[in-house]
Amino acid sequence: MGANVFNYFGGNVLLNILIDILKIAFLLGFIILIHECGHFFMARWCKVKVKEFAIGFGPTIWRKQGDYTKYAVRLIPLGGFVNMLGEEERSEEEGSFNKANIIKRILIILAGGIVNILFGLVVYFILVSASGNYISTTIDQVTAGDGAQIAGIQSGDEIVKIEGKKIRLKSDLDTIVSGSNGNTLDITIKRGDETKDISVTPTKKDDDKYYLGVMLKPAENTFTNNIYYGFWDTMNFSTSIIDNLRQLFAGAVSTDDLMGPVGVSEVVTKTHGFYEFIYIVGLISLSLGVTNLLPFPPLDGGKVVLLIIEGIRRKPLKEKVEIGIQMVGFVLLIGLSIYVTYNDILRIF
Repeated sequence: MGANVFNYFGGNVLLNILIDILKIAFLLGFIILIHECGHFFMARWCKVKVKEFAIGFGPTIWRKQGDYTKYAVRLIPLGGFVNMLGEEERSEEEGSFNKANIIKRILIILAGGIVNILFGLVVYFILVSASGNYISTTIDQVTAGDGAQIAGIQSGDEIVKIEGKKIRLKSDLDTIVSGSNGNTLDITIKRGDETKDISVTPTKKDDDKYYLGVMLKPAENTFTNNIYYGFWDTMNFSTSIIDNLRQLFAGAVSTDDLMGPVGVSEVVTKTHGFYEFIYIVGLISLSLGVTNLLPFPPLDGGKVVLLIIEGIRRKPLKEKVEIGIQMVGFVLLIGLSIYVTYNDILRIF
């Protein structure tokens, strides 16, 4: 009996561990793979020769030689790489990376991060559009005694603008009202065929937050509405990412808030169901794409900076100088990665 119980629970634990490993391997492998596909297809479009396009790392388990490119599948399925002619060592051969013009080289380098960002945004858009749980900007009820009712706003009014900003989502309204500090807001409403401008002073509640004093109607669950609200939800999401980057460069976000592979792996193992997992895949793809485009060597964004310098100088940096810059950046990046991983481990355990 004891052995059977152990086998049952032990087997379940091992199965869960195996599933978690497969989820992490798929997520990291897929995200890095589409990143490298971005580089690969842009290189082909720009007529730059690719010596090898590999899926995974480590020993080769399958290979095929194309007209010029060697295609390979390697043992460890964590991503892949693109090896272009003239990328690591400059070449005078026709079709080499270093012989391509600046614009083409920048496009090739940016393509990986852009593919990750676009993939993440498309996944987010599909998921939020499919949910159909949106709130319209049409007022259902007005709370007696609060700012909206005092100002004359009525049930059925549609909120069009606040302080000149177009209101498309409930979150647009919430952001402006919560940040008003109780100051009077100029609100444009649509009542039937008439448009009116009304000044409303938000009401402060017991939670020290400000409210207009309205409840909004649920949006009708139609395909057109879901696409509309999903699109603007995705736009707001994109804006929040840009704002987070601004805070990072302004010092409002510390390195202790960053998450590395260990932290990401923990998040992945805690996902339940297909929806959550795909959402995390899209989110991490987006994060990887944005991070990779930061202007810091040896990230792709740092390589673009070096190319811009080359374009301004109208001649490339000395190969030793460029390698030195990349190596310094690489060492700093490894140091940051170790620090972030250490914090991830402390946070988990």
